[in-house]
Amino acid sequence: MRFVFCLIFIVAAAPARADLAAGNWEVTATTVIEGMGQPTSYTQTRCLSAEDARDPSRLFGGSGTSCSFTDRNDTGSVFTFQVTCSTNPPFVGQGSVRYSADSLDGDVELRTEGFRTQSRLAGRRLGPC
Repeated sequence: MRFVFCLIFIVAAAPARADLAAGNWEVTATTVIEGMGQPTSYTQTRCLSAEDARDPSRLFGGSGTSCSFTDRNDTGSVFTFQVTCSTNPPFVGQGSVRYSADSLDGDVELRTEGFRTQSRLAGRRLGPC
């Protein structure tokens, strides 16, 4: 479950450099672990301040994870990235998130020793915090 929690922070942070609106956000990650059966889903509600929406690293402050993004590319509506998380075990991967001011959806693949995950993400702004 900690993995999925980290994934939601990754996703919420990734497109935040773009034009997400500050406010209360609900983000759902549906994750399939290669070789396992059914997907698992996890939903988190989080208040994004205007400052958080401008600086993705602020979202990691309280999460207990340390992830860095490289090869960032933002077209104004699609954000792609490579990510490395120094969790235990460490994860590496890539993602693509389509976004607007009040919604996001995307895919993230993460790999670590022995397995790979594929996650489908959906988020929406619920309103002010």
